[in-house]
Amino acid sequence: MSLFALLTEIVFVGHSLIGTGLPPLVDGGFRAMGEPVTVEAQIINGAPLKYNWDNSASNDTLDARAHLRRGGTDILILTEAIPLAGHIEWNDTAGQVAAFAGLAREARPDTRIYLYETWHSLASAPGAVIPDDPGGGVPWRERIDSDLALWQGVVDQVNARLGAADAVRLIPAGQAMGLAADAIARGEVPGLADIRDLFSDDIHPNGRGFYLVAMTHLATITGTSPEGLPAKLTRVWQDRASILTDEQALALQRIAWAAVQAQTAREAAGPVMPPASTDDASAASAGGDVPAVGADGPGVRNPNLGLGLAGVHDWAVQQPFLDVIKTARPWVGHLPGQWGGFEHDRLRAEGWLDDQGWPIGVPPEVTGLSTLILTELPQDAGGIAGRYVVEWEGRGRLKLEGRATVVDDAERRRVFDFAPGPGGVVLTIEETDAGDPIRNIRVVREDRQAALQGGAIFNPDWLARIRGVRLIRFMDWMATNDSRLAAVEDRPRPDDFSWAVHGVPVEVMVALANELRADPWFTLPHLAEDDLVRLYAETVRDGLAEGLVAHVELSNEVWNWQFAQAKWAETQGKAFWGREATWVQFYAMRAAEVMAIWSEAFGDQAEARLVRIVGTQTSIEGLDRTILTAPLVIEEGLPPPHDSFDVLAVTGYVAALLGAEEKRALVTAWLDESRLTAEAAATAEGLEGAAHAEYVARHRFDHAVEIAARELRDGSVSGSDADTLAALSGRVWPYHAAVAQEFGLKLMMYEGGTHVVGYGAAVDDAELTAFFHHLNYSEAMGDLYRDLMAEWAKVSDTPFNAFVDVYAPTKWGSWGALRHLTDDNPRWRALAEGCGAC
Repeated sequence: MSLFALLTEIVFVGHSLIGTGLPPLVDGGFRAMGEPVTVEAQIINGAPLKYNWDNSASNDTLDARAHLRRGGTDILILTEAIPLAGHIEWNDTAGQVAAFAGLAREARPDTRIYLYETWHSLASAPGAVIPDDPGGGVPWRERIDSDLALWQGVVDQVNARLGAADAVRLIPAGQAMGLAADAIARGEVPGLADIRDLFSDDIHPNGRGFYLVAMTHLATITGTSPEGLPAKLTRVWQDRASILTDEQALALQRIAWAAVQAQTAREAAGPVMPPASTDDASAASAGGDVPAVGADGPGVRNPNLGLGLAGVHDWAVQQPFLDVIKTARPWVGHLPGQWGGFEHDRLRAEGWLDDQGWPIGVPPEVTGLSTLILTELPQDAGGIAGRYVVEWEGRGRLKLEGRATVVDDAERRRVFDFAPGPGGVVLTIEETDAGDPIRNIRVVREDRQAALQGGAIFNPDWLARIRGVRLIRFMDWMATNDSRLAAVEDRPRPDDFSWAVHGVPVEVMVALANELRADPWFTLPHLAEDDLVRLYAETVRDGLAEGLVAHVELSNEVWNWQFAQAKWAETQGKAFWGREATWVQFYAMRAAEVMAIWSEAFGDQAEARLVRIVGTQTSIEGLDRTILTAPLVIEEGLPPPHDSFDVLAVTGYVAALLGAEEKRALVTAWLDESRLTAEAAATAEGLEGAAHAEYVARHRFDHAVEIAARELRDGSVSGSDADTLAALSGRVWPYHAAVAQEFGLKLMMYEGGTHVVGYGAAVDDAELTAFFHHLNYSEAMGDLYRDLMAEWAKVSDTPFNAFVDVYAPTKWGSWGALRHLTDDNPRWRALAEGCGAC
């Protein structure tokens, strides 16, 4: 008897990528195998599975929910709408698959469940704008590969819920489409010149495309190759675009079988996010070491590297803390029918939060209080996906939503699986006991529980990437820019609900410096009262490990009118002296007072353990002298400010003004020329169709990068060396070094690296942004960084201070030396390895 002799009914649930084209071909394929079946379908065009579930009874096709309850379904095939990531997040794809699967198996326990992998629009390409599809800028073929983890992640989550590794299996039709594009480009499918020959528009297959999809279904369900099946599976061809030769059919059958074999191998290798095994859990409970991502690597080998640390936010890709709640967004209350409306400041003002920031009640006019974690993390952000445990004290009702797939729900404890992508994890307190409110929430990856319980603070994956760094600047960790912190009683504390609300406590910063054996650089809030300044100084003095040197600066870029601290300094200067344009002199006076407090706190240890820093605007000649000499301060009978400092701090940025409006036309011309160069190269190699397009997509920026690299070095393309390496090393740094030397100070860098980013309207130029992202992580940029570090070493023996450690690029800048924790790129390698001349 055939394995499928008892197979009688297949039910599809989905949308137009099933349509009227796929079911007859699957039916015809089984009949050609001698296995007649009945194929039914619930089709709601454009609908996600949630809509299919909710509207099963009212749609114009099959009522799948009612049909499944009858118990006659052997095979249930589901598919999700696209864009996939958005539906996974907002329409709970895994939950809907589990619901359909549960309904089918309740009526018939041996029903086999499949999730049909589809694809996104063929129009997906760099610079493309596809309505409601935030991933439309990714090349279509590349997207096929990257989306596989999302599809498989849904399958793995459902299987975890259902308690069986093969409760749901993936039909890899999207992978088959990708392989077909490759095969067509290589000329291996007779008569087809481009992947579009399998499509009727940018998204829907024609008859030939549905034939490939049907072959993939048949191969997955039967576990056998579809080779040898006829090209014509229906009584008549559905249309002219359905007609296939026997040779074409055989080629598509082989592609489908290759896709299914590859998927079978992936299934044998295990799920994307496997639950922690009993052995793993036991090891963690016993305090065994859990290896960090990249922990086997050498970390930073450059002996003279400083790093500014990226800010602490719920979207932070570096995820610096074991307890993820420490990066949580401030609480917000939801008025009926909306997100938010009862904001954090109001919650605080009306007494709904305790001293640590935990809610002590839920205001009667709101439906719940929410915070977010693990938000909008890029899908390739390594070291973040996995199983997390949420635990808390107190009584009430806590709900997890968004990208959290709850796999265990117990008293005061939840366990959820997480994969990075659009959206985040939402924690909502719906009810809380006034006498014993929900508080002290902890969120930690399951395999890191023992480390957190043992007192560890920091994510070992992150530590492994930056260990070896010589200096760490805490400007963003201290929420320095526009800070409102003034009084001791308002300072961040280790027991605060989150360190993303008011900044990271000084005790935690000291702990990190000690952990990394790196000198810390603190940037105190401009409003800090003397008692707060003194507390910081004494905490650092008493807690910083022997051999490490504290660096201290008042605020950040007080010269910069973009920030509140500049406006504050001008207001204070005008009130003190009754004169305009005194902001940098007032800054110098207050900074000297702050340095005096730190010097007093450190006493006779100050010379060995303390570095006092004052900053200036790089390349603006004379401003540094005004700060260091401050005539109005001296007129008050006070010492000249330069006597209070050890260091003058400047930047080390290079951008050649590539993102400025005056160079936009020039750079756009480079991009046009570069694309034409790539197209000519593809044609010269004899590439056509999809292969030609993919070559151009990979190489369209190559020529432009070469031009931009020359411009960044010396401005030789435009004829202006403004904001270039040549200007920085030839004029700007030597000038500031001479000023520093004149006043007996060292020259240090507080931030440096690439500043290539669009300004003004250029920020919203998608092609320009894509080019800047590419350029900022190119081999050419790595080479530029090596030369930048070498030139810095000629004017100062202090660290090259790159801004910042780990941060995902956006249209606002490519600031992260690493784009995520498992990233590797030429720029990071240059920084981590250093250069022979420095």
